[in-house]
Amino acid sequence: MYNSDFMDYEAEALSPSTISSQSPSTLAAQVDSQFVFKHNATAEIYTLFKDDVDLLFSGNVALQDQSALLSRIIHHLDNLIVALEDEKQYLLGDVLCSWAVRQQKLSIGCVWTQQMNHNQLNSIDSQFEYFGELLEQTLSGLFYLKEQYPNHGFDQFFDRIRHITHYFLFYSIIVSKQPPSVVVKCGEAENHRRSRFWFNTEIRILGGRKFGIHKANDSVQLQCFLITDDTAKRLLSNAYHEVYEHEEFVIEPPNANIHYDEIGGLVAKFEDMRVSKKGQLRRDSVATKRYCLCYNIRLTAKHGIDLIGKKVSLPFAILVGPKTDVEAKLFMERSFADLVRKPLSDTPKNVSYQDMADALEMKFQSIIETPLKSTDTIPVIQPKPFSNQAKHHLVHRLKPDSAAKISLDTFMKLSVAEEYCLKKGSNTEGEWKLVPYYEWFFKLAELVNKHLLEMWNNGLIYGFCGKEEAEDLLKECHRSTLLIRFSDIEYGKIKISVRDRSG
Repeated sequence: MYNSDFMDYEAEALSPSTISSQSPSTLAAQVDSQFVFKHNATAEIYTLFKDDVDLLFSGNVALQDQSALLSRIIHHLDNLIVALEDEKQYLLGDVLCSWAVRQQKLSIGCVWTQQMNHNQLNSIDSQFEYFGELLEQTLSGLFYLKEQYPNHGFDQFFDRIRHITHYFLFYSIIVSKQPPSVVVKCGEAENHRRSRFWFNTEIRILGGRKFGIHKANDSVQLQCFLITDDTAKRLLSNAYHEVYEHEEFVIEPPNANIHYDEIGGLVAKFEDMRVSKKGQLRRDSVATKRYCLCYNIRLTAKHGIDLIGKKVSLPFAILVGPKTDVEAKLFMERSFADLVRKPLSDTPKNVSYQDMADALEMKFQSIIETPLKSTDTIPVIQPKPFSNQAKHHLVHRLKPDSAAKISLDTFMKLSVAEEYCLKKGSNTEGEWKLVPYYEWFFKLAELVNKHLLEMWNNGLIYGFCGKEEAEDLLKECHRSTLLIRFSDIEYGKIKISVRDRSG
């Protein structure tokens, strides 16, 4: 029997009810005023549709008036489909896409930075749930209409809205935690600062509760495969391309169960993921390759909707031993390429002053918190930010052009420091070797991570600063002062400038 509250067979009701979907009540959903506006507009059209459907099934409409009422319901449905498409596009193309773009850029940052972005999924989940409720209620109403009035085109409306729903639900399944940009498969002593060889990833389903996704798929197991970017490109053109574990490496664990997390979200957590070699490999043989994680999705929902397909992570590199130049290239790719809107696209040639400054800050914060042992955990604490002066100093060394644009070739190739290297077999004789910007920058972060972390966090190290600027700062001091800064010239060194009593 038709029910005006829930549009299903559970109970009989003769009067219209209020719609919980209209005017989102949770604070999380109300944060986005544009969503509230769009959702209320959709819900108002749905209310008109629902009220007329309630009236049609109430038994109070004369037979001669039913044709006009049915025409009015069809008119509401035409308007409702337009509104549903608009709200769907906003949630997927604006809200979720913007979040994913931030996720990519912040994936080079520290744990706290990434966690703050991950926490925003809670409010997005609320928005998706409100929209999903409207979709499900509309489909439920159409189910009765097409059964009771089979010759009025309601079956076509049902199929159209079910198509919208299928698209929305499938793209509501996201890789909510990405692999690091570089996974180094080597011994602990050889690699204590770069991405650890274990990491966590996560699949999350946003909203979908009204479609029974949470109940129908609780404890369902998802598979994960390691694929090359070539396989990922094939998946872009053919989502049904079969994926097998045939790469040089295997990923462990390859499976995870869907379950409720501590805040009620539906997730599959692939924890302590490790990369294992299938055989002996030369370092250079894999350094130029990119890999992705491919998650096999096979879920069910109400109204005969099956969610079958694949979700692919951001690309990353697997290294057999550390390789700083590869890490630098992947840092630039994660920071500046448009991997969300244009998967596997190239890194741009130039970036803005602000984007480079923000990326360098996040990368530095990430490196200095890397555990010295793989058994150590990273505390989720807000990192010390760079000052505007430090950002300016770092970016200025990259020689921005008149439009404040920085060439990424400069980051990789511009020599900014020197390192004295002993000749083979000699303890005294050597020569100076030029060091490119990325090596100079990474080495200073490593230096802080190994030896100076507490001093850095306590603000005792001034950091990025030139010699002349250090002298000018000390001149302004009225008592004896030490200024500790990173050397601009000597690779991996710190400089201590002093103002003593005599000035």
